[in-house]
Amino acid sequence: MKAVLITLLFIAGSITGMAQTQQELNQKAGKEYKAADKKLNTIYQEILKKYAANKPFINKFKAAQKLWIQFRDAQLEAMYPGPVQSYGSILPMCESQYLTELTTQRTEAIRVWLNGLPGELCTGSIGRVTEE
Repeated sequence: MKAVLITLLFIAGSITGMAQTQQELNQKAGKEYKAADKKLNTIYQEILKKYAANKPFINKFKAAQKLWIQFRDAQLEAMYPGPVQSYGSILPMCESQYLTELTTQRTEAIRVWLNGLPGELCTGSIGRVTEE
């Protein structure tokens, strides 16, 4: 009987140790988004540095990034268009998770200017670090 009681107390303690409040989940998702955004900004800055001598590319790349930010924000608004109250306390977590997904996709999309593309055709500005 004593062993059963100890086991039940151990299980109950484990479950409570794993429980998180919505606020904690929101904060965790927010931190994950900030980390994804930081990674995107790091890659973006590396590209600007690598291609600094290719002014036409840099100008177009910066313009594309500004438009992507507008797209990202519009996507978020389209995903959660209703009033904040209609989504409840889970909204900050959901928004952060969606922003993380969009930001990770963008990071991978621009990373090609650092890593290149396979093959020699249709690479456009990728690898052209100087103006031609």
